[in-house]
Amino acid sequence: MRYAKHFDKDLYSRWHRRFENIAMVDIDSVECCYNKGCWQPLALIETVYDTGNYVKYTNVTRWIAKSCHIPAYLVFYKKSTHDSLEFKVRRVDIPNAPLIAMSEGEWVSVLRSLQDQHQKVCDYAIQK
Repeated sequence: MRYAKHFDKDLYSRWHRRFENIAMVDIDSVECCYNKGCWQPLALIETVYDTGNYVKYTNVTRWIAKSCHIPAYLVFYKKSTHDSLEFKVRRVDIPNAPLIAMSEGEWVSVLRSLQDQHQKVCDYAIQK
């Protein structure tokens, strides 16, 4: 985050909200294939700092994910120690999916699973 002092990441959002009859939603993260030349989206992720309020508008994220045939996650995060995070994760592309508490290792396992599944069909994978 060393560039944070050089730009205002919400400047465009504030500008956009000044106008009537247009709408936008930012998407926080697109998990993608790590193979050079591929970069296929594997999941959409909406992140929210965990304040204990587990309600977040995700209709657009869910719609885009379903259109792309990829999962969508709502991820609440907060610090657990000075250099680690804890998570509460919900699949928003599945109706009534539960909010699941996860450690860093558990959430990384979900992300690696997305990569592992994609590697089976990726045209840019080194080994199949």
